[in-house]
Amino acid sequence: MLQRLTCALVLFTTAVLASPAAAQGARATGSVRDTGGKPIKGATIRALNPDAIPSEITSATDKDGRWAMIGLRSATWTFVAEAPGFFKVQVQAPARTANNQPINFILARDPGPIPGALTPNIQGQIDAANALRDQGRYDQATSAYQEILARNPKLTHVNMVMADLYRTRASKEAQPAARRALLDLAIASYDEVLKSDTSNEVAKAARAEADALR
Repeated sequence: MLQRLTCALVLFTTAVLASPAAAQGARATGSVRDTGGKPIKGATIRALNPDAIPSEITSATDKDGRWAMIGLRSATWTFVAEAPGFFKVQVQAPARTANNQPINFILARDPGPIPGALTPNIQGQIDAANALRDQGRYDQATSAYQEILARNPKLTHVNMVMADLYRTRASKEAQPAARRALLDLAIASYDEVLKSDTSNEVAKAARAEADALR
């Protein structure tokens, strides 16, 4: 009897311990390239999920632009790709233990302000808006970018930044109607970019993704 109880306890303990491990056994892989197809070495990939422990996992690309993560919870994660001198891109994708599709990012170069084209005052406004965005103060950042564009409508690269910001806010919005409204704003921002640069493939692809998420 004692031997049977001991075996049962061992089996029960093993099952309890194995369950969380299985839940955390998902993985994600992919690549990061620029718009010309060149791999971006050293790009940072962040996986975010507030319901997981840990809630953020980070990886970096190798010389071939490839990245991989293990130990994720089987769930939908927000993946953010960033590299110096490029626009940030984020997508939502599932992490599974098998049959995962690679998550491939294409990053567009951020030309930044044209040297000598912006007054120190406008540059300071852009820096302040970027700081608000990076701090997660999305409402304030949006208002700051809108004010900059209202006064300087030719700064079309700011529309790409705003579109990304709207998509970030949409990914955090629980209400379907509010989420769609933010995605509509993102699409409108991409359209502004395409008005002045009709061949911008990154804006076209990002617009299509935002439209699909609606």
